[in-house]
Amino acid sequence: MGLGVSFKLAPGVRVRAFSRGVRTSIGPRAARVHVGAGRTRISSGAGPFTVSTAVGGGSRRSRAGSSTRSSSGASTRSSATPARPRQPTVAQLQAQARAAERAQQVAAVAAVERSLTTLHHEDFPESTRPLVAIPPLPGSAADERVRRELYQSAIAGVPFWKRTERRQAKAWATQQAPAETQRRHTGALVAAQLEQCRLDQQWDALVDHDPQTVIEAVEEAFADNASDSTCVDAGAASDTGVRYVTAVVTYGGIDLVPDVRPDTTPGGKLTLRKRTKTDRNALYASAIASTVLATAKEALAVAVTATEVRVLLIRSSTGDSAGGVEPVYAGTLRRDHLAHLNWAALDPLTVAMSAEDAQMARKGSTREVVALSVEPGSPAQELLDAWSEALEEQTEAQPAAFHPATPTS
Repeated sequence: MGLGVSFKLAPGVRVRAFSRGVRTSIGPRAARVHVGAGRTRISSGAGPFTVSTAVGGGSRRSRAGSSTRSSSGASTRSSATPARPRQPTVAQLQAQARAAERAQQVAAVAAVERSLTTLHHEDFPESTRPLVAIPPLPGSAADERVRRELYQSAIAGVPFWKRTERRQAKAWATQQAPAETQRRHTGALVAAQLEQCRLDQQWDALVDHDPQTVIEAVEEAFADNASDSTCVDAGAASDTGVRYVTAVVTYGGIDLVPDVRPDTTPGGKLTLRKRTKTDRNALYASAIASTVLATAKEALAVAVTATEVRVLLIRSSTGDSAGGVEPVYAGTLRRDHLAHLNWAALDPLTVAMSAEDAQMARKGSTREVVALSVEPGSPAQELLDAWSEALEEQTEAQPAAFHPATPTS
């Protein structure tokens, strides 16, 4: 094995000298060019993984010794020297590395945009009555398994030289196995029936829109959401019979939106351009709307008889009220309004703002999303009150922390 030495010549440039020659690596690890001894290569890596690709294909060769024919009909042979492959220059390799790195950056920004504005594309399967699998009838394999278990239990502590006792244990296990198998199967059937009764009661309560059952079911569905979502209330209006679910979503600020956007140069190359404040605020508003719609879809899929979802979206306060939270969207989304929408083609902001009592405040020429002005008795205030009450109930339900008494002198 040859020995070598590697050292950093400049930022992004590393030289390695070894028995076969000198090799230079140029560029960041995401798009690095290797030139020098051996074939020129471009590598890209992240974490423990690296992919390397050779630059330049096989050389184009003219056929040596091809035959030609003179006017007299005599055949002559001519030889041609194979053309040497053209190696890219260091500048070309650096340009390729920069283009590869920029393509990765553009793809990353585009992925963030899609993740922010397409949450409502997800399909949430509607809840159905859960069914417990019935244990299958035991067969000969089950009998044999039980017989071995009984036999092993019977000979525990019996030395191997006591053959008579071991034979008696085997005969006993063989005799008892069918009855024990049937007993276990009966027990499994009873356990399955009891579990089915429990699930049926839970399902009936969900269909009847029992508040506690609905809240627990929706909360469980919200557990894996990207944004912190909480079901704070459920019930039915006594005068109209409307069955509602109330959800509060805690969302991030404008920093969620990248300050650059994917674009192309006049020559058609991928690039990133600075996003205007207006464009950034528009994308942020669409992201809020997409989150609101996804929350409503998921809640309605779980609460199968709910007719509407009341959504309040809050974020950390800015400005004078920093340190608390401020509402930025409030609205009531009805099942019949969302039932037949083409989710892949719609504008999420348009749908969210067409909801009943929809509120989102935007100001200035850049259309910045600002905190809602919450007035007593307004829908936003009612949602905030429901959220506050839910927080208080959670706090009261938690056991009080133990604080040892401070010794006095």
